[in-house]
Amino acid sequence: MTTRQREPQLRDSGFLAFLRKQRCITCGLAAPVEAAHIRMGKPSIGKQPTGMQEKPHDFWAVPLCAWCHRNAPDSQHNIGEAKFWAIARIDPFTRAIQLYAEYGGTGGRPKARRAPKPRKPKAQRAKMQSRPFPKTKRKFGQ
Repeated sequence: MTTRQREPQLRDSGFLAFLRKQRCITCGLAAPVEAAHIRMGKPSIGKQPTGMQEKPHDFWAVPLCAWCHRNAPDSQHNIGEAKFWAIARIDPFTRAIQLYAEYGGTGGRPKARRAPKPRKPKAQRAKMQSRPFPKTKRKFGQ
């Protein structure tokens, strides 16, 4: 088994806002809807599955209403992506590509990572204050 280097997530907040104004692709409910990211993979088109604690790029998202996305007993989150899309008879990859082309996106920007704060020199670090013990002893149950 080979491991792959984790890529930085490409963000496109304009596309997510565009998706939230669309209709749900499964039930047709009008906006507002949620941007549902596609986590499963399809290597034939270059979409790798995302792992634990890894979010897919924003251009791999489709519009789903809250009911279809999270709340229904047979929602995408409750029964799993592969089963959900098979039941709906929708190819989410094709729909995501079509919607992103309709939006006119350019791929997004890498998610900015915060630089770690530099440590102060040892002489400048504040010492941790100790907490004084309570002056009166309390009995259990009071």
